[in-house]
Amino acid sequence: MVPIKSTLLHNCHVDLASVRSHNDRTVLSLVRSGALSRADIAAGAGLTPQAVSKIVARLMSAGLLEETGAVRGGGRGKPRTALRLRGEGAFAYGAYVDRDELRVVRLDLTGSPVSSAVVPLAPMFTPADVLDALEPVVEPGEDVLGLGIGIAGPLDFRGGAVSPNGLPGWSSVPLRALAEERLGLPVVVDKDTNAAVLAEAWARPLRDAALVFVGTGLGVGLLLDGEVHRGARSGAGELGHTVIQLDGPLCVCGRRGCVEAVHAAAASGVDAARVVAAAVANLVQLLDLDQIVLSGRRVLESPELYLRAMPDVDVTVTAFGPDLVPVGAGLLVLGELF
Repeated sequence: MVPIKSTLLHNCHVDLASVRSHNDRTVLSLVRSGALSRADIAAGAGLTPQAVSKIVARLMSAGLLEETGAVRGGGRGKPRTALRLRGEGAFAYGAYVDRDELRVVRLDLTGSPVSSAVVPLAPMFTPADVLDALEPVVEPGEDVLGLGIGIAGPLDFRGGAVSPNGLPGWSSVPLRALAEERLGLPVVVDKDTNAAVLAEAWARPLRDAALVFVGTGLGVGLLLDGEVHRGARSGAGELGHTVIQLDGPLCVCGRRGCVEAVHAAAASGVDAARVVAAAVANLVQLLDLDQIVLSGRRVLESPELYLRAMPDVDVTVTAFGPDLVPVGAGLLVLGELF
């Protein structure tokens, strides 16, 4: 699991005082990979059986773990009782603020979506419009850890203020504080592409990879040495606003010839895919990446078109579909437990 450090759990409505140590999180992380016996957990965590028993008791009391069927170990003797995450033990919401719609999912403790909603957003929508759209679909409760929001950059990950390209009038909007005040929940805000690559890393092992998002905008989420890379000012991954054609078409960021603008102006789908492929080739050459995941509305409409254009590297299309970003945003919250 990619670690995401914030203060969500300090403000959480759920009583998670039991999850109070690195060892507790280690146990939860091990069990997340599959049902395990207490002996398996002790071996995997490097803890004594007595320590594991105490930790498991705390986590079961908090409603985060439950016993499942017996499993037989490698040797003889009595079958062991396995433990697994209790899906209904806690929930988190994830939201994606796109340029024309809001997508929201509710995740259980295992990271599986249990409900979803899509709310259209009017052209030139305001922060108040987003809050109005969130309020009816996000339901606070004692078992809800919080809300993660993915949105286009630039933004300040630590401060929760956003100035997304392509949304006129949004300048240093304190979205995290506004959402916390309106919804009464802890909130974390990150770039949509960072949330997306986090979802991919939750689902499968990734180490040096890029999540290339081609939707109403274009950007990448970077995973370097197994960690989400945000950069010194939360600005990493703005591939769409790097210049690929001098004196090219005007971009929403104010410059000319950006990858996003050249892609949008392409005469055909084949040409558009070639623009993305050229940018990805530069990215792979620069960072020595070994995996690329393609996602976003345009890719999902014509996945084979984009796959055929890609450079010679391990390239796949996301399996999460259009809910990739909101799932990743919800995992920003759940990630505090693992």
